[in-house]
Amino acid sequence: MKDIIYISDFFDDEIIGGAELSDGVVIKYLKEKGVNLKTVKSQTFSPNIHKADVFIISNFTGLSEESKLWFQESATYIIIERDQKYVDTRNTAMYDGFIAPQSKVVNKSFYSHAKKVFCLTHKQAEIMNMHLDIENIETLGCTQFSQDQFDHIRKMYKEKKDSKWCIVPGKRSNKAIQLCETQSIPYDYLKNCKWNELIETISSYQGIVFFSHAFESCCRLVLEARMLGLKVKTDNRVGCTYEEWFGKYKGIELISFLETKVEETLERIYSEI
Repeated sequence: MKDIIYISDFFDDEIIGGAELSDGVVIKYLKEKGVNLKTVKSQTFSPNIHKADVFIISNFTGLSEESKLWFQESATYIIIERDQKYVDTRNTAMYDGFIAPQSKVVNKSFYSHAKKVFCLTHKQAEIMNMHLDIENIETLGCTQFSQDQFDHIRKMYKEKKDSKWCIVPGKRSNKAIQLCETQSIPYDYLKNCKWNELIETISSYQGIVFFSHAFESCCRLVLEARMLGLKVKTDNRVGCTYEEWFGKYKGIELISFLETKVEETLERIYSEI
């Protein structure tokens, strides 16, 4: 059995963000498959200490340049790209058409030497490849949810909705508030809370208004809202909205579709190691 080290900036026992939740699903799946897997934070990784047959790398802002060079020269590694670490701002939404100047492109050699770079959505992969022009990018088709998470979303689904919309705290929630007030849309501005509580809270609303400060590779929150049957008001910065299935499925039907889709993504990651 191969030894695997999974590297990221943070894990879901530290931060409950979309990347951390999704990484947690992949880690649990691989362990259940019998993979000998250990997690290492990017900030503490050392090639002299951490040995493995294959490395899976998620967010890596804490990874030193020396370590990146070591990976390129000496290791087999897979990247699961969850944002935009190929530009120095990590945010192509700052630029027209999501295209940053070539002077802003970083980590191209690190990406190009990976055995595989998995993107979550086709739009994310398209934008990434317009900057890097490399041949090892592959689209998974969505982010990862656990069966427990799907079950909780299904349990919280309600046919009858409140007339109000909801807004979750974020860097551009002021734009969501402005839209609601300009268009006289009744809304609640929610507090930060744990994932289970968030799902239960938003399940009663008619819809969600969400504007991200960056381009979202997929966006768990928007998918969660759609699985709960909510309407979504957003802009062109959300990767999952470009997928052909996004407008086709909603509510329980979307949950069932994504259960199969996510299993396929997990099997694909597993097959690459």
